[in-house]
Amino acid sequence: MVVTENLMQFVWKLRLFNTLKLKSSDGEPLTVINLGQHNLDAGPDFLMSHIVLGDKEWYGNIEIHIRSSDWDRHHHQDDDAYNNVILHVVWINDKVIYRKDGSTIPTMLLSSFVDPNLLNRYSTMMNTTNWIPCQSQLSSINSLKKTMWLDALSFERLEMKVETIFDLLADHENDWERVFWIWLCRCMGLKVNADTFHELGEKLPLSLLQKYRSDTLKIEAIFFGAAGFLSEEGDDEYTKLLYNEFIYQRRAHEITVVNGKWKRLRMRPYNFPELRIAQLVALFNQKSVSLSMILSLEDIADARSLFGIEELNEYWKCRFSLGKRTAFEHAGKIGKNTIDGLIINVVVIFLFAYGKYYGIDKFMDKAIHFLEMLPAEKNAITARFEDFDWHTTNASQSQAILQLKKSYCDKRHCLDCRIGAEILRSG
Repeated sequence: MVVTENLMQFVWKLRLFNTLKLKSSDGEPLTVINLGQHNLDAGPDFLMSHIVLGDKEWYGNIEIHIRSSDWDRHHHQDDDAYNNVILHVVWINDKVIYRKDGSTIPTMLLSSFVDPNLLNRYSTMMNTTNWIPCQSQLSSINSLKKTMWLDALSFERLEMKVETIFDLLADHENDWERVFWIWLCRCMGLKVNADTFHELGEKLPLSLLQKYRSDTLKIEAIFFGAAGFLSEEGDDEYTKLLYNEFIYQRRAHEITVVNGKWKRLRMRPYNFPELRIAQLVALFNQKSVSLSMILSLEDIADARSLFGIEELNEYWKCRFSLGKRTAFEHAGKIGKNTIDGLIINVVVIFLFAYGKYYGIDKFMDKAIHFLEMLPAEKNAITARFEDFDWHTTNASQSQAILQLKKSYCDKRHCLDCRIGAEILRSG
């Protein structure tokens, strides 16, 4: 099998090698007292290590390479940061290596001290065609370790999403309310139309919309016009009214239209982008949803109420898109599962982001509390994990499962996963 430096670092960090009769490549007795601190930044791989080589104690850093010649190939011999390397751990020893001052660096051949069974387990995980690499062993992990890993993954996913919010704030001059509305628009588009809804949120003139608040015709004209759904050949009188209003507003306020393409293939009518936009208008008109309202929420019931819009205007009772009537009526309200999704992806994210940005713990704590109070999401990924006896009890855990699948399992980052590491270590 092909050994990687990541695998070697994993073996070293967890001391998964035979420490009995350990020797350097020159045959000197070697004892590793302190493996060192794994360095994820520039410089040697492990810092502040402590070894005994022969009859001498050494304190310093440790560098890990596949081949000893990689030292020269990476130009470490010219880098002062590597002068304090006390041990060069390699898989293949093909060259004697020297420090910048010309002194020889002791070398340890790690391949001589690693159990081949561990390598076979790793190879199997990396080369499997299974849905997740460790699925045949997943049920062997005890529930406490699973729960602890899910807690960490949920927090990791929050942190990742919050960084996206911070990037948006940088792009929009730290205008929290504007970024909030852009993100709300994005999340209303679900996964399929998220990018185009995001673009719509950026194109919408928020200050102008505030001026026209509660005037449904004007606001729907701006929303649907900016979304590119209006044309001079409207299908009915209402869409013609919207078009004429949008033409006026566009000329007066230089409103631009989105470039993205709207998707509806194999989509349920309740998720059609036009109906979602009508619901956004209702959130703006009926609820005045804003970041300040999010920050004032006390519990899940309040959050759900915030997105619980009343019936849409008469036009939408028999429509899921502009112009096209349906054979039955519907209220057009936002469904319970969608509302819970908005709480997860909008309310929780902005509570956590705002709390982290300004150092206000109560908002971060409330975000985590909301996640733990919401029911677990039901989707194809969580359903498959249930087949492997990994059940989720709340939204924090279902979010963690999504993070696990997309950031670890799909990318074969088993060495960075606590479950993968446990399976490799335990055999």
